Amino acid sequence: MKTNRFVLIAVMIGMAMSVNAQNKDSKYGLDSVACVTNMSIYSEAYKQWEAAKFAPEAISVEMVNAWREVFLNCPRASQLVYTRGEKIMDYFIRTNPAQKDAYIDTLSMLMDTRAQYFPNDPKTHTSQVASIKGRKGLLIYTYNPGRYEEVYNVLKEAVALDPSQLQGAILDAYFKSTIDMVNNGKAEKMTVINVYQELSEVLDDNIKVLAENVMQLEEAKAEALAGEDPEGAAGFDKQIEKNEKSIVNNKVVKSNIDNLFQPFASCEDLIKVFSAKMAETPDDVVLLKRITTILDKKECTDSKLFLDAAVKLNELEPSPESSYSLGIKFFKDKKWSDAATFFDQATKTENNDRRYRAYRNLGMCYENMGSLSKARDIYRRAAQIDPTNGEPYLLIAMLYAGSSKQFSGEVESKAVFWAAADKCMKAKQVDPSCGEKANGLLRAYNANFPSMETIFFNDYSEGQSFYVGGWIGETTTVRAKK
Repeated sequence: MKTNRFVLIAVMIGMAMSVNAQNKDSKYGLDSVACVTNMSIYSEAYKQWEAAKFAPEAISVEMVNAWREVFLNCPRASQLVYTRGEKIMDYFIRTNPAQKDAYIDTLSMLMDTRAQYFPNDPKTHTSQVASIKGRKGLLIYTYNPGRYEEVYNVLKEAVALDPSQLQGAILDAYFKSTIDMVNNGKAEKMTVINVYQELSEVLDDNIKVLAENVMQLEEAKAEALAGEDPEGAAGFDKQIEKNEKSIVNNKVVKSNIDNLFQPFASCEDLIKVFSAKMAETPDDVVLLKRITTILDKKECTDSKLFLDAAVKLNELEPSPESSYSLGIKFFKDKKWSDAATFFDQATKTENNDRRYRAYRNLGMCYENMGSLSKARDIYRRAAQIDPTNGEPYLLIAMLYAGSSKQFSGEVESKAVFWAAADKCMKAKQVDPSCGEKANGLLRAYNANFPSMETIFFNDYSEGQSFYVGGWIGETTTVRAKK
């Protein structure tokens, strides 16, 4: 009996919404007494349901009925009407599979109404429409992935409004719904490529901003410690931890999207799709940027298409992006000096991921030209651009290890491997995802450490500081081969 009454309430909400809610301009609607009374009834009952951990037996028809009256007749009363309404609809969706889509429709209407009456966050006074739409799309997809076309259109709009408001799970759902559209013949394969590039840039920007925030917070913490204010310094820890977790979350989503993109990302597939598009619009600068960016990320730069797009892009719009693409071309041809010139120009880009790659590749050019100190300085710059990426430290480690023959002496020639091992440990510290590669290098370097006897007979001891001279110029720690 209770279930039937709940179903009737949900149906009545859907029928009444289109004719009532939009006419309520005051906070408490046309009948403020009734609004306040119903708010009190549903709020108290909701708190009891919440205290019972939303158990089915603790929900009441009276609560839902009072909430419904507030929702329909005084929609401006409080944002809690909507956040609590989400929880109520979630209960109905999960417990009434036969009416699931009807309740999803009600939830969708609920969130549209929230965006209408609370377009700005009451606390921050900033727009939250993109966030609401994003959450709407995510919830619909979570409850019924079969409604992917609706989800795709909602999330496309949310991303267009303001991607910075959207959590990683929302971006993930957008990409999955895009793939659903293509797999079901409702969008062309190019749509997946476009959305992939769009979301990659959003996630790169998110990671960049978060990493910059962490650096600023750590500087502020250091200043507080220098000023002998340990309590003030401790206050930054939670903020730093929150930002670091967000960086990890964004990287996880980025990795998920990369994995989902793989079936569409073979060089053969990408070249086929992009070649057709470039033939249609050879002067489309946006398309040319997309071609060179994605073919580079997917290591398809040996293709004629990449070269043609890079040259054409540089003709139409000389820029850091086009310079980067030409740098790749000359790098592949082992024309290190020419490649370095273009990669240096490419470091001026505003795209953080591309800027990191430009510095990394520029360092590789100098390494191939034998300028090891210069290469090391540039790898350090790459590490500053993306402080959560361990790759630059591994590149420096390999530079150090590769220069062992430049040093003489039983200990001195081995000390470079201590310095190289230090960089591998740093790489794992900042970027756990490179742990496997770092561990492989560490095993190789450990095999080149001096023996305990060599250390002893040269008047050193394990754990002692050791200065590696020459172009390396770093202090490391004495260690014996294990």
